[in-house]
Amino acid sequence: MPFFLFSLKYGVFFETRLFLNLFEIVLTINFPIFLGWIFKQLKLFPDNESAVLRKFVIKATVPFLIFRNLYNADTKEFSQMLPMIVSLCLILVFSGIMVVSMRNLSSADKKVSNSFCLGSFVGNYSYLGWGVLSYFYGENGFTRGVFFSMFFWPVVLSVGFSIIWFLSRTSSGNASKDKIIHALTSNAIPPVLSAFLAMAMNFYGIKLPEWLAKSIGSIANITIPAILFTVGLSLSIMLKKETVRPVLLGTFFRTVFGMIIGIAVLSIVSFCFKNVDITTKKVILMESVMPSAATSPFFADFVDSDKEVVSGIVTFSTIFALITLPFWYFVIEKWSFLQ
Repeated sequence: MPFFLFSLKYGVFFETRLFLNLFEIVLTINFPIFLGWIFKQLKLFPDNESAVLRKFVIKATVPFLIFRNLYNADTKEFSQMLPMIVSLCLILVFSGIMVVSMRNLSSADKKVSNSFCLGSFVGNYSYLGWGVLSYFYGENGFTRGVFFSMFFWPVVLSVGFSIIWFLSRTSSGNASKDKIIHALTSNAIPPVLSAFLAMAMNFYGIKLPEWLAKSIGSIANITIPAILFTVGLSLSIMLKKETVRPVLLGTFFRTVFGMIIGIAVLSIVSFCFKNVDITTKKVILMESVMPSAATSPFFADFVDSDKEVVSGIVTFSTIFALITLPFWYFVIEKWSFLQ
């Protein structure tokens, strides 16, 4: 068989296998999201119960998942922590600057343009992101995702209230200090403590009793399906005519334009840190195109804004991401400059 025919045959075989694997991953990710949406339509989960389930996942099961993965991780992977944390900071700062610069494209109404900024500057890195990274890149990808979002709340609150200050041209006095501190302690401390505890026990070789390790694993296994299920519970596809433009622009910014920011950040991080591995590079790029974070409406209380626009960006960027995330995964796998 001529060499070029041999190459063509096996090239097509590889592409087909990659596509089938990707299709299977997409179905696996989308099924619990779709199931959550069905439960919402059937009114099996009222809004108050959905909120309780989300809090249970964030505050109860996520710390166990973080602990299990970092406790069992290869200690060599800890060298990727600092590049990931720096990447989070840079992506949020660049995204914040860009949405403020683009706000007039979304609407001439200041209230709506403010909403565009608040709904678009931060992605769903540590919630939907962990589920996606876990399916695409396995436990190594999930571990990088944990590193990336380890200081999510402190950085997001800093960038978010900087945007609010700029939009209002006054100090962020509307932002209650108690509310900010409560958001930090209730959301950031449990995962950060579990991460540092797991890394310390891993580094010093402290063994867990078998029964405890199995119990932690059982709780951790709940997390990813539950995360995706609650994403489905939060979807709402009704939009007013006047909100279509800012919602579509915010969706485009998060799921498509974000890759430009991701490439810029990856270039800076790769220049500053010489030990950035391939998985870390891929995760940085994938995190840059995650849909809008479910926490975005939190900031709407501190500046004149339209909460329906913010919620619309969260919903439609999440729906659109069901298509764009597999697309970007396929593209990233093909990019030779990551090697």
